[in-house]
Amino acid sequence: MSTLKQNNSNKSSAKIGLFSSVTILISAVVGIGIFFKNKSILGNNNDDGWWVLVSWIIAIIITLTTALAFAEIISSDKKHNGSGLAGWAYKICGHKVGRFILIVMPLFYFIFKLVDTSFFAGEAVLLIFNNPQVNSDGSITITIQQSAYIIVLVAYAIMVIFIMINTFSTKAAKGISWIATVCKFTPLILIGILGITFGALDGFKQSFFNTASSNITTSTKISDSRSMSDISLGIFASLPALLFTFDSFLTIGNAAVSMEKPEKQVPKAILIGIPVVAGIYLLVTIGQLLTGQRDVYTFFEYTVDKCGGGTNVKTAINILVGCVIMLSLFGSINAMTIGAVRSIQAGIDSENIMGATLFKKWGKNKPLRAGCLYGLTIGSIVCLLMAIPTIILNSDSVYDGVSNLPTLFFFVIYATVVMFGLINHYSHKVQVKRMKIYPIVAVISIIGCGFAFGYNLFYEFLGRCFTGNANDAIVKWGMFKGQSIDRSIASIIVWAAFIIFMSLPFINDLCIAKIRHQHSQRLIWQ
Repeated sequence: MSTLKQNNSNKSSAKIGLFSSVTILISAVVGIGIFFKNKSILGNNNDDGWWVLVSWIIAIIITLTTALAFAEIISSDKKHNGSGLAGWAYKICGHKVGRFILIVMPLFYFIFKLVDTSFFAGEAVLLIFNNPQVNSDGSITITIQQSAYIIVLVAYAIMVIFIMINTFSTKAAKGISWIATVCKFTPLILIGILGITFGALDGFKQSFFNTASSNITTSTKISDSRSMSDISLGIFASLPALLFTFDSFLTIGNAAVSMEKPEKQVPKAILIGIPVVAGIYLLVTIGQLLTGQRDVYTFFEYTVDKCGGGTNVKTAINILVGCVIMLSLFGSINAMTIGAVRSIQAGIDSENIMGATLFKKWGKNKPLRAGCLYGLTIGSIVCLLMAIPTIILNSDSVYDGVSNLPTLFFFVIYATVVMFGLINHYSHKVQVKRMKIYPIVAVISIIGCGFAFGYNLFYEFLGRCFTGNANDAIVKWGMFKGQSIDRSIASIIVWAAFIIFMSLPFINDLCIAKIRHQHSQRLIWQ
């Protein structure tokens, strides 16, 4: 009897509870975007703090309505194929949409997210070990001196380590999520508190809300008359980038197999986690706007100046910020690995992804082992393919550009699933816990997600290629070691990736049909 209890206890300890679910969600959502995002948002809005704030509020509303819409979709207890978003799509949208997501989620979304985040983590690790440079104005600059192939090797090692952690210990993966959440939130909360405090002490002289602020450097000042169309264009240009910072909150659904009560935990984790993230993002933005600082590095240099600190203190703070960014990325990789491994494992168990039979044999009687091996194999192939242009260019531009594509393409999937959820809300085809406000939140979500997808794909990477405007000729891709890319080349990369994304389920099912003539799966065209 004691042995049985001990076994049950061990099984329970390996499960992911509600608090861990929330920390995993937060770790997946909060990457490094928020540390640098407001720089581009200020540029889009001509350094006008009020419209930057409006842009964030609209993005938060779209995200919250999407979260609420999925809360109703998830509430069904109907049995379904797949894991997470794919499973929800199967029961609400039907076979074709469900199977499409079941294949692209593990083979495209998670793999590219995991590889890209690992690369940026590799850069963050190397950034810590590079000597800071003191500029003539007293500011500090830290750049990566190592060649791109070194970054690629470090990134690959990080990806392998996190896949191994998730292979052998769910408990360790949970612990990393907790630590990463604390490491992320501490500096972000500090930015908000210190920003409000020092901004007030300084009389908000440098604030982006102050028309006389010397920090407003764009050609069109706040005090100048701006038409409503110019203001709208600034908000429209900002929304897709802001919505990117909230992506990945649905990945928590792929960890349902490791949860105690997934049918209750997943919607609760989403409805708790997203408002927390939104609150932190707003706090950070307000702190930066009130002090007139564009990113986290310049913000902390500003606070050191206000406290009378010298160059040595600034250098130490910059290194500390680099460590925080690195740990933040580790948390994101961990969350992505949790989702990726379990999403792939679901595809292997049901033999719905190509190569499933082979990997199923390798991981026989060992939970998640097959998913980890498959993820490592596909991840290694993607790493190799992306390493080639990265090493040739000696730049992280390709990684940065590609890192947004899984999110971009999945916006149309989110909108599609929510649209089917809206139809189901009235048809009652699938029994769910219906919310009275669902039609409202669904429409806002569909418009918001659809706009983010359409604006980027059709305007940024198609329409702007033919404007003849010199400002439209290049795309600024790159995080720590970036460079400008010709827009036509960037557009070819984006559209080629979209074609791969759309054709991947058909390629997958063709492979299954050709290799396994006798298969039980209902293929995407059936």
